[in-house]
Amino acid sequence: MSRILLIVSVLAVAGTAGSGPQLRKCVAPGGAVSYQDQPCAADASEAWAQPVKALPSPVPAPAAAQAASSRPASPRASPAARLPAARPDPRRARCEQARREANEQRDRLWNKLSFAERSELDARVARACAREG
Repeated sequence: MSRILLIVSVLAVAGTAGSGPQLRKCVAPGGAVSYQDQPCAADASEAWAQPVKALPSPVPAPAAAQAASSRPASPRASPAARLPAARPDPRRARCEQARREANEQRDRLWNKLSFAERSELDARVARACAREG
């Protein structure tokens, strides 16, 4: 009876010691180092082996929050739903167009523009973006 108990306890200890994945550092004879989850090659030496801990699984969101987010919003609940469609602002569009054109010209002629020409580009953008009134 004591032999069976001894064998069972040895198997239990041996089973828990090597269970789970391990990360191993293997050093080849030429000095090359590799990190792997498999045993090292026959000609390589194992520098160390560490057990790998799995990350905890993410906690799912509560069911009530998921149900609320999947529900379509009623028109009364959303103030943005009552707003009229935004009209494009011609002054802003003109300003953005002037900036785009000036940037394109600077990118294209970056090494050929004089200080005066660069200043003129900036002045065009300033005129297009100036507030009226």
